[in-house]
Amino acid sequence: MTRIVTLGGGTGQAQALRGLARLGAEVTAVVGVTDNGGHSGHLRKEFGIPSVGDLRNCIAALADRRSAVGRALDFRFAAGDLEGASLGNLILAGLTLSEGSITRAASALAAQVGARARVLPVSNEPSQIAAALEDGSSVRGEWEIIRRSSRIPIAGLFHDPPIAATTEVLRALRRADLAVLGPGSLRTAIVSILLVTGVREALRKRRVAYVLNILTQAGQTDGFSAKDHVDEIAKYLGRAPDFVIANAERPPDWALGEAEFVDPSGIEARPGRLLEPVRRADAAGRARPSRYPAGPHLVRHDPAKLARAILAVADQ
Repeated sequence: MTRIVTLGGGTGQAQALRGLARLGAEVTAVVGVTDNGGHSGHLRKEFGIPSVGDLRNCIAALADRRSAVGRALDFRFAAGDLEGASLGNLILAGLTLSEGSITRAASALAAQVGARARVLPVSNEPSQIAAALEDGSSVRGEWEIIRRSSRIPIAGLFHDPPIAATTEVLRALRRADLAVLGPGSLRTAIVSILLVTGVREALRKRRVAYVLNILTQAGQTDGFSAKDHVDEIAKYLGRAPDFVIANAERPPDWALGEAEFVDPSGIEARPGRLLEPVRRADAAGRARPSRYPAGPHLVRHDPAKLARAILAVADQ
């Protein structure tokens, strides 16, 4: 069976994992640890640990839904001092402190909820993604990059401090038949993974597929074309990806907000109608209450369609 490793973080990677697991693929998830937004960002600041939010999202996507703990990983408190806090984040943060590393914490939680694939944090070390701007200044932190008041173009990205990939991650990458980057925030999730010491080197001889984002993201890829996305991957991967998987179905205009549709025409890609159905009712339902804003994800890849596209590429 083809060994697939997904790399990224958050909602996009979780969507891919849901689909791949349902189709019985042999998959390992490598998840970023530099997100500093929302409740996960609060926990990393409070306890000095790597970010747990994206990791929790991926474990929840793979959890056996017969497990009460698995179902509870997505639960958020709706009132009181914990309003908006994620129970799954609290569990994973507690396990990180008690087990001594976020890798051991993820392994313990994944086993507890019967996760259908292995989930690995890319590093056991806390760090921030930082951007060097074209005016010579710099911004430290994912949400600081996204929300910078002056949208001065980003010249380059780096980790502060630098962090190294775990032995488990490097082993998984070297054994992979196909590595899948994304979908997810281009600069603060996918590039952040590629910046981790050892990752790019481990991918040097591996086949790499990049899942093109459906929309641009404010503060990160404003005005980016499909080619701009692919060029950014190539810049940090050290070469162009071997395959590009792209959604060719335009979302409804009312769902775009400030974003723009990333039209894949004009680049060499495997296009398909990969959009998850978008309903107006979802817009209100995905709004997060609380003092832990992390932003709703309304426009997403359909898990089953994306998984089939990835498996088709893996079989080439």
